[in-house]
Amino acid sequence: MIHPIISKRNRFIVYWLIWLIIGLGQSLLVYFSSGTGTTASFADGFFSAVIFALLSMALWFPVNYFNAGDSSLRMSFFNHLGIALIVLALWIFITKYLVISVLRDETEYLVFWKNSIYYRIGAGAFMYAVIILTYYLMISMDNIAKKNIREAKLENTLKETELMMLRSQINPHFLFNSLNSISSLTVSDAGRAREMVIKLSEFMRYALSQKEDRTVSLETELGHLRLYLDIEKVRFGERLIIEENVSPGCLKFPIPNMILQPLYENAIKHGVYESTDTVRIKLSTEALSSGILIRISNDYDPASIPAGGTGTGLKNIRRRLELYYGKRSWLLTEKDNSIFTAELFIPGKTDTRT
Repeated sequence: MIHPIISKRNRFIVYWLIWLIIGLGQSLLVYFSSGTGTTASFADGFFSAVIFALLSMALWFPVNYFNAGDSSLRMSFFNHLGIALIVLALWIFITKYLVISVLRDETEYLVFWKNSIYYRIGAGAFMYAVIILTYYLMISMDNIAKKNIREAKLENTLKETELMMLRSQINPHFLFNSLNSISSLTVSDAGRAREMVIKLSEFMRYALSQKEDRTVSLETELGHLRLYLDIEKVRFGERLIIEENVSPGCLKFPIPNMILQPLYENAIKHGVYESTDTVRIKLSTEALSSGILIRISNDYDPASIPAGGTGTGLKNIRRRLELYYGKRSWLLTEKDNSIFTAELFIPGKTDTRT
């Protein structure tokens, strides 16, 4: 682990500013309380602060070593006690030697030194304890930050895995239905079956080529949907009518890929499948300040017996929206007389998922 003081420039500057203030404070205290000269007072404060600052930086290494080991609390206490005695002895000895080396007459200062030795030991022990606790706090904060990063990465990996799983459920479901229809058409209308195979090939090529993209523009998604609807029109012909009312300002809006196809599939399943009349599927978009609102509505026969279904498509969409955007996106469905409407809200870039 890199030294926390050296690793960041701002932290390094603040560290030395703190010790500069401590040294200046000690110099003034010595000057006004001891009666020694200016040189002795400020030399005492300067050397005392610089030496302890350097020793404090060196303390990081044993602290980091003890923290990484499996030492008991009692052993750690005695280890720190031994290091504290060594640090205090070095600090007192080096400071005294350096101050005396710059003085011409050290007699008065030596008297003051002797009288203040217990104060120095107490102050040194207190600063040692503060430094040690600060280092342990830094280690604890760093461990918490690393844990949060690991958890975030794990959560993101799980979300990506679930998104891929949900995404992969779409193509096989659609492919299964399409192949069943092609099988039926080969008997009744070989030409339409061949056309449907070609459309299906184009659609699957597009879908597979987009599988690594998280989002696509609404324009791209609509192009993808038209391939899908071309396939469905081969099956249902004039019974299926598609209408679009898309604001030009919405075309470049990013949405999760393959998010609209299940809504169209749901509309066709519960509209065209269950009715012998013409079914109209309408899509409209509305640009909002916080995102985009997409509405897909279709005719349906309230008197018809609903085809069996598991609701996988709508559940899939809701879960994908939750993974992408958290609670800021939603899908609502409503039945009003003979119209089924699905409203999908997708937030903009400033409303990305949590």
